[in-house]
Amino acid sequence: FWLKCAVFGMAFAPLRLFLQNELATFGRRTPKQVLAKHLIRTWKIRTGDEVFVRSGVGKGVVGRVTMTDYRKNLLKVEGANLRKIYNEEGNPVMTEKKIHYSNVALLDPVSRKPTRVSLKWDQDGEVIRVAKASGSIIPIPPRNRDEPAPEVGPKDTTPEKALEKTYDYDKDVEAMRLLRQTMTKYNHRLH
Repeated sequence: FWLKCAVFGMAFAPLRLFLQNELATFGRRTPKQVLAKHLIRTWKIRTGDEVFVRSGVGKGVVGRVTMTDYRKNLLKVEGANLRKIYNEEGNPVMTEKKIHYSNVALLDPVSRKPTRVSLKWDQDGEVIRVAKASGSIIPIPPRNRDEPAPEVGPKDTTPEKALEKTYDYDKDVEAMRLLRQTMTKYNHRLH
């Protein structure tokens, strides 16, 4: 390639720019988003569930799911995939890192062993998770809503003001009709 470029007198500027871009991004990790076709449609594992880590760094660990990342098919499990991170004072702190969804399994509430899960619906349309191993129902953990309500500041809009109807369709249609009339090139009635 280099010989070809020298013989035929090709410019090296495009190649130099390409190499500069490659070297600039080398070693830098970018956040990965899963393609739409690889997203998991129905998550059977929720935050607060007890799971068994089947494979990976924390293999064999039983823990509670602390966080789910639906865009990346990842979740965090207490006590699994621990990494050492240094805080501002320089002291080491062990923290959990994310694990792929496929590397964990829900625990059967009866036998306390990992099991596969099927989804069923009751008469009200509510989802019920059923353990394949024992056939028992795995309850869905309640959502933790302990976060305090945000404080209302002087520049915040009140809910009543935000929900107030301000758009009138009929008035807008009439205004557009009048605008079209005045903007028509061959409108001889107004001249």
